Amino acid sequence: MLDVLVLALTVMQEEASTFGLQIYWSKTKILQVPSSTSSSTVQVTDGHVEVVDAFVCLGCMIDSSGGSRGEVLRRIGLAWSCMNILERRIWKSSISPETKLHLYQTYTVPVLMYGCETWAGPPQSTCSLASMHLTHGHYARS
Repeated sequence: MLDVLVLALTVMQEEASTFGLQIYWSKTKILQVPSSTSSSTVQVTDGHVEVVDAFVCLGCMIDSSGGSRGEVLRRIGLAWSCMNILERRIWKSSISPETKLHLYQTYTVPVLMYGCETWAGPPQSTCSLASMHLTHGHYARS
């Protein structure tokens, strides 16, 4: 099956070159489904394409499970990082609770919820998000 994909990528490169377009193989990934413990590279024309179990594209993680759990956990981690930055600089200051809440809603919630309209997954992911939001919303209001 991988041979057919390599052939298709070769044809795609030939067709793209007729329009003056170039494919950057170093940025191209092949998602391996089902997931495997071994990661490898595949030779395609004049470049190597990495075969992976997950990658980030346009700010969202795509993984071989087909679900959203990995992306949700990644987003929670990014939001925690934002909160840690705010914790050191904002939460311990004398800024009013209203301003802190506004900063939380402006700075952290968009990081947490980016791409959420495409998430599909079990309710556990939703519970993780709600827990993160409630914990940090409390900090923002105090």
